[in-house]
Amino acid sequence: MPKKLRPPVKLWQLVSRAVEEGARFATSRFNKYALAPLPESERDRLHEHIEREVMNALIEVLDFGD
Repeated sequence: MPKKLRPPVKLWQLVSRAVEEGARFATSRFNKYALAPLPESERDRLHEHIEREVMNALIEVLDFGD
């Protein structure tokens, strides 16, 4: 039985892009429903924090094959 061919995937780029988009969405939703909208600098800090913590959690369980 022939092996399935899989297209090469750059796992790090794929995961980091998905995490960035998810963090952007989460920050946007947070700001939409917050009692007082955050200033842009605070939104940026929140986005970076979410992105960093999700990537840290993923790095612990995924092998990106350095």
